[in-house]
Amino acid sequence: KRNDAPGFAGLDFDLDFFQFGNDSLGHSAGDSLLVSTARRLLSVIRPGDTVARMGGDEFAVLVSDIDDESDTAQVAERIHKLFNQEFSIAGRGIYTSASIGVAVATPHYESPDELLRDADLAMYRAKRSATESTVIFDTTMHQAAIARLNMETDLRRALARSEFVVFYQPIVTVDDQRIVAFEALLRWRHPDKGLLAPDSFLA
Repeated sequence: KRNDAPGFAGLDFDLDFFQFGNDSLGHSAGDSLLVSTARRLLSVIRPGDTVARMGGDEFAVLVSDIDDESDTAQVAERIHKLFNQEFSIAGRGIYTSASIGVAVATPHYESPDELLRDADLAMYRAKRSATESTVIFDTTMHQAAIARLNMETDLRRALARSEFVVFYQPIVTVDDQRIVAFEALLRWRHPDKGLLAPDSFLA
């Protein structure tokens, strides 16, 4: 901000199925995989970019001097290609992959933590996606994370306050109009939003 520097972005990624590898091959093999990943990563980043291991199997890359999101997409693609070749770990060949989240710096960011937080949110969106291995952060992700946090807090309070109620809907035969069963329907008697149906909170 002081120097009106060129654009930059944060990439956050971790190794898919890393815990499975740790459990099956042991922690020393997992450590070897992290070292091998770091070496490959250093071989493909651009001069001036910065790589850090954030902890566990999570890495971050500070991508500097970018013009737009397409520059970060190219860096992400190079990282994905690192995992096209097998790793030789503990005397055997293994493959892994990465889920990458990208946050492009904009004037509204006030601290590095905010940029990393949003790259992390995008990474977890990538991990949950069946089709995208790289996700670029947008503000709706942060809004969704805040909404989920608020919802989980409200749900715990609702349980403590006995705000959930059950309605029984009769199931009636068409022929003779007899009640043959009941369907139990959960509703949340929310103090501010009124009576909520399950589709607004079960997920």
